[in-house]
Amino acid sequence: MKSNKTDGNRTTIVGMLLQHFIVFLICIVFPGLVTWMAPATWLTYDRSEDGVQCKATTCVYFVVPYKVQRVDHVTDIGSRERESKTEKQRKLGRTTGKTIHVDGEGFLLIHGAANQLAEVNVSPASLESKVERSKSFLNSGSEKSLTMFVIANWKFGGLMGGVLSSFTALYVVGYTLGFLKWILDTMKKTVTPSPVDKT
Repeated sequence: MKSNKTDGNRTTIVGMLLQHFIVFLICIVFPGLVTWMAPATWLTYDRSEDGVQCKATTCVYFVVPYKVQRVDHVTDIGSRERESKTEKQRKLGRTTGKTIHVDGEGFLLIHGAANQLAEVNVSPASLESKVERSKSFLNSGSEKSLTMFVIANWKFGGLMGGVLSSFTALYVVGYTLGFLKWILDTMKKTVTPSPVDKT
């Protein structure tokens, strides 16, 4: 009988760990991969007496930075684009008969003095407007700062990444609240004196 109870406890623990692992994959790993493959970038332009400086912060989950590019003195704003195309799908090094569509890519090029260059992945759908806005700030003498949000792919990184990142936020908040509750419960047990046995 004791053996069956022990086996049941082990099964419960394994099942609980498996559930936590699956939730971790769905809420942390998948959103991280999606927002890494189609990253979002925060572009910050600042104007000073020395000219215009730019800081490009590329993030996963939209807000966690993993790459920072700086241009100390911006001299020009440009762009390049890789057109979308269709090609034969390859599996295990061989070309199959299936045709797939490959989305195009856009890149905002921020040139600086001394051959500095920051290259930011921007969705082709919004590339032209972001270039124009950046050039407008660069040529303006009145604006002191500008912050822009750009993303590599609105459909994949924006919509799908946004939905998945909301799961990440819920995961972090839920586990943080659970951890704080555990700390409070532990403190209460430590502070509250044990009941005295009057018998």
